[in-house]
Amino acid sequence: MMRPVFIMLILIVISMVATWMVYFPVLRIAREKNLTDSPSERKLQKSPVPLLGGVAVFFGIVIGLCFFKTTIGSVDLFSTLGAMMIMLYIGTMDDILDIPAWLKFTIEILVSLLVVYGTRSLMCNFQGVLGIERLGIVPAMILSCVAMVGIVNAINLIDGVDGLASGFCIFANACFGLFFFFHHEYSYAALAFISLGAMIPFFIHNLFGKQTKMYLGDGGSLMMGVVFAAMCLRVLNGKGFKYEPFDLSGFSLMAFCLSVLSVPVFDTLRVMTMRMVRGRSPFSADRTHLHHMLMDAGLSPVGTLLVEIGADAVVVGVLLLCQLMQVSLCAQLVSVCIITFLIVNLLPSVLKSRLGQWD
Repeated sequence: MMRPVFIMLILIVISMVATWMVYFPVLRIAREKNLTDSPSERKLQKSPVPLLGGVAVFFGIVIGLCFFKTTIGSVDLFSTLGAMMIMLYIGTMDDILDIPAWLKFTIEILVSLLVVYGTRSLMCNFQGVLGIERLGIVPAMILSCVAMVGIVNAINLIDGVDGLASGFCIFANACFGLFFFFHHEYSYAALAFISLGAMIPFFIHNLFGKQTKMYLGDGGSLMMGVVFAAMCLRVLNGKGFKYEPFDLSGFSLMAFCLSVLSVPVFDTLRVMTMRMVRGRSPFSADRTHLHHMLMDAGLSPVGTLLVEIGADAVVVGVLLLCQLMQVSLCAQLVSVCIITFLIVNLLPSVLKSRLGQWD
């Protein structure tokens, strides 16, 4: 019998090849039908860019899952795949028709309920943090839906610089994939690694392609948000894990999920809070996201990508260091929150002053 590690590597290759094969036909369709993102004062491109990258990535994910033999018996993956399809459809329609924010928000809530019901998972395992072991069904349901909508929008809003959203998705899928793999959750590990593989061809074209560049679009970013939200649900559901070879009793699951998604989640919270403080809609468009400020500080798109993903990796590293030092679960969570808050709020100004000195 083939070892699980080889199965995961094969799935990564299959999803990469599938995405690469369908990428160019999708690109041609987007150009012929004029499904493009036009330049504006908030955007970096100088000419229209096709928007159907999420469709190519979704195709790669579906083909990869078809080769994963336990998919047929995995209700969790079917429910998650259905939610991904809905968000891909809604996001693509938004790219084309500009759907009202309230309608998208309502659909996101309904999709969150679908994932919670279909996977039978709730964010209820607090591991004793704040004196709470497990939340009741109603508060856990509310928390799960709020968290899922927040994660979906955080991934959507990070998609503002070439390669940033796809590069972050590759990093986050690697983190979740390793977590699930080491704890023998092979269905979710397969979803993570397949998503990683499907994103690699898109990342290459999106960042380095001149004639082959395509954007994820709202469809692709919302779809990937569902993937990460479903993974967080599974981690924080707190039952069914085979903990070998690691003992999770001293490892904060909440801090882990938050650390992997730390930069986009905290940046989204900061931006939406500032908009509401200024009397504006939290969903209104502006140039106050972290990637905008890093670009304004003088970084290139590649530099912005490396800084944001590097910052997120630092947060994950801080969590692992805290766990090795046997810091309490509550302290692990607080440490992740503090370091991410400092990064999101202070990093742009620090880089701007340093780059100014070098000039």
